Amino acid sequence: MRAESRAPAKVILAGEHFVVHGGKALAVSIDLWARATAESGREITLESDNPPGSCGPGGCAPHLRPLRAMLEELVADHPGAVGAYRLSSEIPEGRGLGSSAAAAVALAAAALALAEGTALREEVYEYAMISERLIHGNPSGVDPAVSAHGGAMLYSRSEGVRRIRVREGLLALCCGPSPRSTAAMVELVAGFKRSRPGLFDALLRSSSDLAEVGASALAEGNLLALASVIRWHQGALRILGVSSEELEAYVASMESAGMAAKLTGAGGGGCALGLPIGRAAEPKCSAPVVRWARYPSEGVTAWRLS
Repeated sequence: MRAESRAPAKVILAGEHFVVHGGKALAVSIDLWARATAESGREITLESDNPPGSCGPGGCAPHLRPLRAMLEELVADHPGAVGAYRLSSEIPEGRGLGSSAAAAVALAAAALALAEGTALREEVYEYAMISERLIHGNPSGVDPAVSAHGGAMLYSRSEGVRRIRVREGLLALCCGPSPRSTAAMVELVAGFKRSRPGLFDALLRSSSDLAEVGASALAEGNLLALASVIRWHQGALRILGVSSEELEAYVASMESAGMAAKLTGAGGGGCALGLPIGRAAEPKCSAPVVRWARYPSEGVTAWRLS
């Protein structure tokens, strides 16, 4: 028996870091994919093309151990998921696009499809969070939620997912060569909160309010209002200390091309996104990866083959 799956990347338009501390985040899935295959076998093995590595009886590559742990727990609940897994991804790793979450979501979906013939998205999300906690320590849950469910959503830890119906659109991405540690950036912001609690709480409240405004603007197609929300959040992330010289250069390049721009994800390096307003020009980022991404994409899909 064999199963296949794919899961999308994500960008956060508003609310990263604040969502870890109880705020709201506005996020959309984009058309970059992690893909997984599963084939019935007598033991769990895992091969990854990107990033390269393997897990088997002889050992496991360190970066794949959280995924292996997730599969082991899933197999304990669903014994029919024992088998050989292969993972591939076109999502740049460690750049703020949810690469680790998409990999976990794709693998969990393939495993559930192999064992049960179908993969319920909420169950996929719960298993993916096992890997995410091992990798990031204190993840908000927004990345696997977007990858599992797809589309556009307003997300918070207390309220979960609120789906938003939106029209298709394009975002520019400028992604640099410097991967960063989400856990390190999360700890940096936690330190900011401990040292300046009043300022942090004021920013968090404003961020959540503006994420709501951004969600309404996205649903209505009001890109000018959404642009203001995006720009405010770049300023707030700069105050928190998670922007970087590299990211600021990407943001400036996209702003000069007629876009509203901000970093996406944990910061410290990685990707910045640009929302075109009117007739925007091609961004001239000095980044190795400059591309357009379509939003929103569908969520995870999985299917079993006999």
